[in-house]
Amino acid sequence: METQQHVCPWWLGYTFIIPWRKYQHNPQTILGPHIKQGMTIMDYGSAMGYFSIHLARMTGETGKVICVDIQQKMIDNLMRRAVKRKLENSIIPRLVGKDYDPAELKNQLDFVLLFAVVHEVPDKAALFNDLFSMMKQGAKILFAEPPGHVTPDEFKASLSLAQQAGLNISDEKPGLKRLAVLLVK
Repeated sequence: METQQHVCPWWLGYTFIIPWRKYQHNPQTILGPHIKQGMTIMDYGSAMGYFSIHLARMTGETGKVICVDIQQKMIDNLMRRAVKRKLENSIIPRLVGKDYDPAELKNQLDFVLLFAVVHEVPDKAALFNDLFSMMKQGAKILFAEPPGHVTPDEFKASLSLAQQAGLNISDEKPGLKRLAVLLVK
């Protein structure tokens, strides 16, 4: 088991939802090629839902976005934003340690977003094993970490744990200028 990692404070989440972030992390450009209407998506480490809101729009009324976070205040702010945009029926909030149970989602996910979060997870091997069990065959993970917080060697170590869980590195490029890869079950 790995040691506890630093967790981003909830109040810093407001900086992640600023409108001009789209110039660096455009959700349509990054996620659009992978998301279809009706998909079941997990945004693990969703924070206040910068990507979650866009994912809910992309999956439409028949899709769902399971938003997992470790902080209740992040989830609360995400849901306030979802209600304001009339997307609350498409977003399913889950709090780690409370109502997040990977066993309930076995073989249900079409896509997983791990955006700048794995470095904060204390047991990365367990995370990738859980995700593998929740994914449908052929499902993808967009795994991206922020340079500066994560070294290339740390990213490779996490990638190795993902492969040990049974995930394969896709030849498909993730469209990000950072430590990023697409993984496939």
